[in-house]
Amino acid sequence: MLNSVEGLKKLILCIYTLIVLALCFLMGQMLAKADMPINEVLIKGEYRHIDGDQINLIANEYLVGNFFTINLKNTQKAFKKLPWVRDISVRRKWPDKLIINIEEHKVLGRWRNLGLVNNHGEIFNAAFQEDLPIFYGKEALVKEITNKYYEINEILGKELMQIGTITLSNRLSWEITTNNGLKIILGRDKIIVKLESFINQYQEVLYKMKNRIEYVDLRYKDGFSVRVVDESMTNPNKEKTIL
Repeated sequence: MLNSVEGLKKLILCIYTLIVLALCFLMGQMLAKADMPINEVLIKGEYRHIDGDQINLIANEYLVGNFFTINLKNTQKAFKKLPWVRDISVRRKWPDKLIINIEEHKVLGRWRNLGLVNNHGEIFNAAFQEDLPIFYGKEALVKEITNKYYEINEILGKELMQIGTITLSNRLSWEITTNNGLKIILGRDKIIVKLESFINQYQEVLYKMKNRIEYVDLRYKDGFSVRVVDESMTNPNKEKTIL
């Protein structure tokens, strides 16, 4: 008696399962054939480098199907292939709209001669003609270089300077060149403290040197050295340590 009851329960469960599967199949067929086209595509987000023709081309190729059957993942992947797209989201809005949110890369600098760096410390490849600071170092350390770029630039800004190039060597030693051609060797340890100390004395150093500074070496424990160019001398380079 018990076995027959258990068998009946299993049979009823199988029947219910088949009914649910059949209903899901029929519902899918109905939605696929439903006359609910996407009548409006809304593009949101701020972007300057993404071409409107590229967006239209992808939209025409990948926005296939009606409101229910359009493949959002494939559409998202297609948009992410555009060089300046950092991130994108695609969602439906009842009853006939598709909303596409685009986040564009915000370029910060050049990564050697191989690509660009955005403000998140990510490397991407896109065409850009304007002058940019250049980042050098291992690709795995690009985020660290980007973070240090912000810190150093804030300090240089006190003297109206900016980074022209920033380098993190294989030995994790830092070096920068400013946009006015000043080379600053920072070294490995306490580079922010040392740079702040130098910038606080920058105007005094310029006055004492009375000519163009070629480079500054901040790797000293209790001071720094300055190499200047004196055009009146036969040997144009001399070095002076300031404590």
